[in-house]
Amino acid sequence: MDWTAVLALIVCFGSVIKYYDELYFYVWVLGLDETPAYILPDIHSIADTSPFPSPDTYPPLNHSVDSLRILRLLPGSSGLSCQLESTSFGEYPRYRALSYEWGSGHRTLPILINGVETRVGKNLWEALYHLRDPREERVLWVDAICINQHDLAEKAIVVPRMNLIYRRAAEVIIWLGPHPPPKTVNLDRIAWWTFAPPSIDKAYHQEWWHEAVPWLFDLMHANYWTRTWIIQEVGEAVRLTVQFGKQSMPWEAFVAAVATYRKCFPRAFWTDRVSALEGLRRSRREGEIYSFTDLISIFRNSFCKVPHDKIYAFLGMAADDSPNFIPAAYNKTLAQVYKDVIRFLGTSTIDRAVKEVELVHMSALVRRLLTRRTGKTVAVDEKPTSILRQAEPYTYYDNSAPDKDGKTQLQARTAYHKQWYEWAHMRHEQTIMAWLPTAPEHLDFWTDIGQVTSQTDLLTAQGIIAGEIESFGPTVESFLTSSDVSKAWQMTIIQQFAGKPSQKIMIALYERLHVVIGQQATSAASIDWIIPLRPNIESTTNSTTDLPRLFTGSSGFFGIASPGASVGDQVVQFWGSSAAAIVRKGKRRSADGAEDSVVAHGSIVKEGYSHDWDVPKDKDKFAIGHEGSTIRLHLDLNTLTAMTLNSVGHEDQNVGDNTDTRGR
Repeated sequence: MDWTAVLALIVCFGSVIKYYDELYFYVWVLGLDETPAYILPDIHSIADTSPFPSPDTYPPLNHSVDSLRILRLLPGSSGLSCQLESTSFGEYPRYRALSYEWGSGHRTLPILINGVETRVGKNLWEALYHLRDPREERVLWVDAICINQHDLAEKAIVVPRMNLIYRRAAEVIIWLGPHPPPKTVNLDRIAWWTFAPPSIDKAYHQEWWHEAVPWLFDLMHANYWTRTWIIQEVGEAVRLTVQFGKQSMPWEAFVAAVATYRKCFPRAFWTDRVSALEGLRRSRREGEIYSFTDLISIFRNSFCKVPHDKIYAFLGMAADDSPNFIPAAYNKTLAQVYKDVIRFLGTSTIDRAVKEVELVHMSALVRRLLTRRTGKTVAVDEKPTSILRQAEPYTYYDNSAPDKDGKTQLQARTAYHKQWYEWAHMRHEQTIMAWLPTAPEHLDFWTDIGQVTSQTDLLTAQGIIAGEIESFGPTVESFLTSSDVSKAWQMTIIQQFAGKPSQKIMIALYERLHVVIGQQATSAASIDWIIPLRPNIESTTNSTTDLPRLFTGSSGFFGIASPGASVGDQVVQFWGSSAAAIVRKGKRRSADGAEDSVVAHGSIVKEGYSHDWDVPKDKDKFAIGHEGSTIRLHLDLNTLTAMTLNSVGHEDQNVGDNTDTRGR
C-alpha cells in the first residue's frame, strides 16, 4: 500500500473540512448528464431524531372553516428552505400534493421551515430536493409537515379531510426515490404506449426496453406500493405523476409500462399492486362506488405505522351512509376503534343486504387488521455473485469495443440481461415487508364481558342453515388427549352410518376433522384457542356439557360446538368465515324477521379439499330468495365478537390475494 498517497488524501480531506461549513457528497447516477443526480448533506448531518417538525413550527389552523397548511418550497441550489402557512379551501389554494413513503423515521436531515432549522425523514428530504426548482418556488402539501403530527386533536380533524386535500390538488406526485431511468430509455416512447400498447415481440425487439426492465423492476419493488395511505392518495388524484429523481412520467404512461412488463413476465406478481390502484381509479371514473368493506377487503395487505390508519385511511373514499360515523380518534384503544367500525357497518344504508351477509366476516377481519404485526423475511436469496460481477442495470456500452476476453460489450450486456432475467423472475425469497403470525385472540381484550346490550345495539347478520346437530361426540379435550376416546368415536360413526351411501364420506371427513383439530392444538393451553369459552353466550339446562364438544351434522358434516348447544339445534354458516352460529329453533323472532336465538357457536368440516374449517366463499348463496335456507340473526357486539374469535376467513386460505371480492 502506498502510504504516501493515503496521507495526501487525508490532508486533502482535512482541508475541505476546514474551509467549508457543510460538506456535500456528490452522488452520481450513471446515465445522466454531466451534473450530479443530487447532493446529500454531510453524513454527520444525518441523525436519529424525530422525522417531524417541532410543535412550535406550525402556524395555527382556522377550525371554523375547512383549512389546511401549504408548504412553499423556496428556489435555491444548496440547503432546503421552506415557508409553512395556513390557508383554507375557500381561498382556492393551488398546490401539488406529495405521495411518498415515510420510511423508518430514524434517519433525518435538516431543513429550514419559516427560518427555523428542523428535521425531516431522509426520503422526504430527497423528494423535496428533487422537486425544488432553481428559479421558482413550488407550492406543496406534504402530510408529515403540513399536519401537526404531535397534536392528536388536530389529526382527528384533518385526517378525514385527506381525500379532499388530494382531490383538490392540481397534481399528485408519486415519489419513488432517486432512481432515474437508464440514459437509453425514452420516456416519450413509453408515453405513447398509453394509446398503443406494444406486443411482446415488439417490446423485446426494442433495445432500450431491455435497459428499462431492471429499472422498472426496482421501481415496482419500492416499499411505497405497500403503504395503506397511498390508496386514497392515488385514488383521489385528478392528475397523477410518477417522479424518480429529477425526471417524471404521467401515471397513465407508467401503468402502460407496467402492463407491458407483465406481458413479458407473466409471473411478475409484484405488478398487481400497481394494477389494483389503476383498477380503483378507472372504476371510480366509470361511476362505480366502493364501500368501506370493499376497500379494506381489497387492500387488506397494505402496511401502515399506526394500526388505527388501517381504518381511517379508507374513511374518505368509502361510499357509506351511516349515522354512526367513525371518528378519526388516535387516542382510542383498538377495541374502541373496532366497536366504532362494527356499529358503522351495522347501520350503513349502502348495500344493506350485502352488509348483513359480510358482517361476520368483517368482524374478524377488522380485528385482524388492527392487531397484525409487520416484519421482514429472514431468509434472503441475493443476486448470484456471477451477476454482481457483470455490469449493473444502469451501465451503458460501446457495442463495438471488445473487452479483455475478446467479447464485445454488446455480447457482455446480452449475457448480463439473460442472467438478470433468470434471477429476477424465478421463485426466490427477498427481503420484503410481511405480516407476522397472528397471536391468539382473547375475548376480554375486545369486549366488555357482562355489559348489558340494549336492543338498539343489536346487529343483523345473514347466514345459511347448513343442517342440524344430529349427535354429540367427545369433548375436544378428551378427543385430543385420549387415543381410546377418539378411536371409540370413530367406531361409533362407522356403525351409525353403516349401510348408508354417506358412510365412506363421513369416515373421510372424520380423518379431516382429526387433521384440522390436531394441527391447531399442540398443547392443552391451545384448546381454548380453537373454541374459547363464551361466558356471555346463553347456556341452557339442555346443554350436554360445559366444555366444547364435537358433533355430527344432519346433512353430512362434523363440527365443534361451544357450551349451550343441544341435539336438534340448527348450524348456521356465514360468508367468508369459519365461524358458525348454533340456533335454537322455536325461539323468539323479531319484528323485522330476524331471529334472536343464538345459543352457542362453533365451526364445521364439510366435504371438499380444504384442510381447515369450512369457509363458504360463494356470496350468491347467501342472497335472500336464493335456493337454500337463508336466515337473518340478531347479534349483540359481544356475541358477534365471541363467535368470530380466532376464526378463519377466506383471505387466510388465499394469502396475498388482493383481488376484488365484492361479488357484484
